[in-house]
This record gives sequence, structure tokens and C-alpha cells, in this order.
Amino acid sequence: MGYRVDIDRNGCINCGICMDVCPVEALDMSRPQGDGIEGLPAVPWLMEDPIQVGECVGCEICADQCPVHVITIATMSEPTPLAPRQGPLTRAPIVSDNGGWIPLSEATREVLKPSHRSPWGGAYRSRSARGADDRAPCQVACPAGTDAGRYVGLIRAGRFDDAYAVSAEVNPFPSVCGWICTAPCEAACRRGTLDEPIAIRTLKRAAVEHGTLPPVEPAAVRRSEEVAIVGGGPSGMSAAYYLARLGYPVTVFEAMPVPGGMMAIGIPEYRLPREVLRAEIDRIVALGVDLKLDMALGRDMSLTDLEASGYRAIVLATGASKSRRLGVPGDDLGGVVPATVFLKQVNLGEDPRLRGSVIVVGGGSTAMDAARSAIRSGADRVTIVYRRGRPEMPAQAEEVEAAEREGIMIADAIAPVAILGEDGAVVGFRGIRQRPIARPDGSAARYEPVADALVDFPASAVLVAIGEEPDPSILPEGAGIEISSWAGIVTDPTTSATGRPGVFAGGDVVSGPKTIIDAVAAGRRVAASIHASLAGVADGELEILRTVRYRTEPESSLELDLGVRGRARAPLPVVSLDTFRANQIGFDRETAQVEAARCFRCDAIEGCPTVRVIAGRGPADRSLRHVTPVGAMFEGGAR
Repeated sequence: MGYRVDIDRNGCINCGICMDVCPVEALDMSRPQGDGIEGLPAVPWLMEDPIQVGECVGCEICADQCPVHVITIATMSEPTPLAPRQGPLTRAPIVSDNGGWIPLSEATREVLKPSHRSPWGGAYRSRSARGADDRAPCQVACPAGTDAGRYVGLIRAGRFDDAYAVSAEVNPFPSVCGWICTAPCEAACRRGTLDEPIAIRTLKRAAVEHGTLPPVEPAAVRRSEEVAIVGGGPSGMSAAYYLARLGYPVTVFEAMPVPGGMMAIGIPEYRLPREVLRAEIDRIVALGVDLKLDMALGRDMSLTDLEASGYRAIVLATGASKSRRLGVPGDDLGGVVPATVFLKQVNLGEDPRLRGSVIVVGGGSTAMDAARSAIRSGADRVTIVYRRGRPEMPAQAEEVEAAEREGIMIADAIAPVAILGEDGAVVGFRGIRQRPIARPDGSAARYEPVADALVDFPASAVLVAIGEEPDPSILPEGAGIEISSWAGIVTDPTTSATGRPGVFAGGDVVSGPKTIIDAVAAGRRVAASIHASLAGVADGELEILRTVRYRTEPESSLELDLGVRGRARAPLPVVSLDTFRANQIGFDRETAQVEAARCFRCDAIEGCPTVRVIAGRGPADRSLRHVTPVGAMFEGGAR
């Protein structure tokens, strides 16, 4: 596996710029092998074609600076073929009797040198100046835009306090995400092309567990415009965090007796310890946010009440916790329970007890959580039934593996047909086997029933986890807020504003169920729109980022380990089905630093003046240097 540098030699002008700017010296220029033109002897110092002589990190700086745009970077499923490095040239000194005159060849001889000057000089413009996104792939993939490369680099340097601060600058829930984020950053990690992606999520958790968050600076301006936020989940609390950082008085109304939304009532404690969540909620509240619990919109207050109380902006962030029904005969029996309701009972300490065989219908995270909680709540046997194949299950692979390790059975490619009952009680689940039908365009297969392939499972309870949706009943008729066909609130995609003046909405109540990090990003977008509206600023998002940014000095040197190294893995938790206590161990400091050292540092490699490759294919026997092009990405010192 690895990256291959492809060059269209028909358009190449053999200028050597790609060789000069490669920060890891993966490129060289070939030397003539035969006689030159008109039969003259070959000139040994002349450069001909670009060739790949070392491991590429996929940064695309060479492609970006190629004046004729003939370079592309391809991924390889096997080790990339490498040419031998051409090496420095040695020539006998030229003795001249021509008054000090030396041949042009002596003055223009080129070798691959450790000091790499920009071939463009002051005329160079960085990718960001030309409108391209010069962020690392992990940061681009994160919905909140977390600068993962920077905090990973700080962890490698043992600077856990700074790493914690960087991980928290655009995400008020870094510890929560360190436990349960779906980690889209890892799917985008360039290191995965060489061996395996960096364990970014676990490193974030390590930053929190081994670091101390520096105090948050008080808001520079104390504002008078009060904001009400309905919903204390990740989206609502994120909006509260950013607005409080900007100096707004914020009140959060949460319908549940605990804050955190589905983080608190939908995710079992063995996956997210309550003290971890509470610590991050407390940090937000400490900014001056007024948190009111057991206050539900439509029950304890109305939009009119909030408007009459003088709030200049109202945010609806009520989530999507209403479970969809199966829509098959028998789904109204007493033992058919929405998985979200069951998980709420578990997480609020109501201690629901199950017995016998339990069926969980669904293939996402909620289904996995419900299944693993069911077996801890007394079920003798738990089976997850999913209508598509194992590859299509939306749950993370590690969640599925954890469920199976705890003895939970997974029956895939089975769609529900009926819930079987006797005397009003559930006694079984009937499904029909499904088979995939390939699509001509190569997209994901759809499934169709196999005729007469019915299958029955005994069941004393059925937990339904086939999806959640918002509950529009919290809004009265005539509220002036449009509801979509699937029950979500319709907002302006640019401003997050609803059709009712002063009322905004964000998170799952607008998008439908998404991840926690998506909700965090949605909360920031809403906060930015409110700030733009109330303060009259042109770009609320930019104002927020300026406020929360934690600056660290740019690095003067980088060490890159390009040797094939498997990612570090935390020890598997001990299976304990009699408790909901968390038992997943994170990285110790040393393991975290070793894992962080695998990072290609896509966030900094273009702007760092010194790069040293310490392992990998290709030469690694000396420091490799390149000088940052003028105007490159880290302008103005600290970043």
C-alpha cells in the first residue's frame, strides 16, 4: 500500500520543481543513460525526467506547484515501485586558463540538495490564497473542523495540556467524542494508504485523560441580548457554549431531568461514563449558561412564553428521539418497545428487567446499544435482526464486534413480517430472508425478499431500533414554522432561521438523526447565525473561530515515520454483563506518543522548514529540508 506519483511525461517540461518542493524527497530527476543529441557524449549532471525514489505521503505539494499540472497522486493496494535515487554528482575540478571563466555546466550543475528553495520565490501563492482547501484530510472530514493533526502533533511532543486545548477549541465535547465519536477523520486519514489510519479518536481521549484544560478567557464583550435554547443535547449545548464565549446571556431548557440529550439518555454508561459527560456539561454551564431541567416545550412553556420573556433569539434543538414503528401486524403488542424508550429507562436508573429471548430490530448504533443493554438487564438471549447484509450495517464495526463478543447473535438479511403474540403478549418474531440485487451502476445493493423463506424467532420482547425522527407535536398549530414530510423543522440552509422571526433551529430536529460531532457543528452554525443577526457582523462563524482559537507556535521541524507500523490499540475490555460500568481502557502517555508519531502531519508539512524522515522506504540517513514558499499556509506566526 502507498501513494504513487504519476507524471504525464508528454506535458512535463523537466524543470525539477516537483523534486525541489517535495518535503520528504520522494522525487528525484533521472540522469541521461545514453549519448546526448547529435551523438555527443551524455552530460552526467543533466536532469531528465521526474522519478519516485521514496515513500510519498500524499500531500500533493508537487502537484500543486507543478507549472504545467502534469502530476497526479494515485493510491496503491500494493507497495509502490521505487526507482533508485540518482545521487549527488561528483566531478573533477575544472582547471581553466581562460581568466577564471568556467563552463556553464559547472555553474548550473544540479543535485538533490537538502535546502529546498521555492522555485517560485515571492510569486508563489499558497493553496488557500488560490481558493483551494489546504487543511489536512482529517480536519476536512470532521464536521466540526477539529484540527486533529495539530493536537496529534502536540501529543507526540508530550504536550497533553496543549493537545487538550486544541481538541476542545471547536468542540465543547472532546472527551465525549474521545469515547464514542464515529471518527470520520480516521476514514480520511492519509496514513491509512500506507498501513492503517491514525487512532485519532483514542488520541483525543488521551489528550483529555492526560492533560489539563487551560482556563477559558472571559468573553471580551458582555452583551445584553438574551438567548433561549430549547434542548440540552449536543447541538443545544454547543450553541450555548459558543454564544456564551461571545458574551451572550444564555438559558437552556431541557425536558429531561438530566442534561445531555441522547448522550445522557440514549447511550449506555459502559460506552460513555456519566462523569465524563457531566464534566463537559459543567464546563459549559460554568461559562454562565443557565440550565433549567424538566422544562419541556409544549408542556411547561410555549414559544409565545419565551418570546414574551424578552429573549432576542430562540433556538430549537430538541433532537430526534421519536422511534419509528415497524408497521407490521402485532407491532402494537405490549412487549414491542421503542429502543430509545428502553435506553432512556436504563440510563435514568429505572432498571427495566427483561427475561427470555429478546429481539432487537435494526442495525445502527441504537440497535447495538439496546442489545448490549438488554443482556445486562436480564435477557437470556439477545438477537439483532437486520434487513440488509452485514456490510450495510450502519453501526461501527467495533460496536458490532463488541456485541458479538458479549454473546449477542446477529441475523442479517432478514426483514420483519409480523410480531407473534398470545393473549396480548409477545411470543415471537417472524421475518423473511432477503437477498441482494446488484445495481447496474455499481451503487449499494438493494435487497428483496426470498419467496417463502420465512423464519421465526422466539421472543418475549421486541426492541425497535429502525430509526428515529423529530417530534413535531411540541409546536402548536399556526406557529409559523414549517415541518418537512418526515417531521423535521425546515430552516434556511444558510442562516438556520425558521419561518418565525427570531426562531432558529439546528441539529437532529432539522437534519434527522446524525452523529454527535454533526450536532456540535450544527450548534456552532446556529450560534454563528444568531451572532450575525444580533451583533450585525458579516461572518458569525469567523467571529466564533477567532474567539475560541487556541494558538500554538508553528513547528520548526518535523520527524516523519514512513515505515510500515500497525496502529496502537487499547486493550480489549473485559466482558462483564452484570454491570453497566465502563471498562474500556484508553492509551497511556507512552502509547499515545508512539501512536501520534505515525502521523504524516498533513496539517503542517507544507509550512514546516525542516522535515526529517526517520524510517520507511527510500533514504533516511539525513535531515531533509525544504523552505516554506512565500505566503504558505501559516502566515503571521502563531497558528
